[in-house]
Amino acid sequence: MAVCYVESVNFRGPQGFTAAINEAAARESLKPSDFVRRAILERIERAGVTPPAVKPLPKQEG
Repeated sequence: MAVCYVESVNFRGPQGFTAAINEAAARESLKPSDFVRRAILERIERAGVTPPAVKPLPKQEG
């Protein structure tokens, strides 16, 4: 299922943070962006906040 992500988040982390994300994502066979998105959504839920629903891309005619 293709989804539409319309918001972007940028943040700073300690040195080596990107490498750690890349390694963790590779271990789970995910893209780094998918790994981070899932990790953040899991933490949001643990904080007791309901995350927004992910909307699929509209079907294209053709």
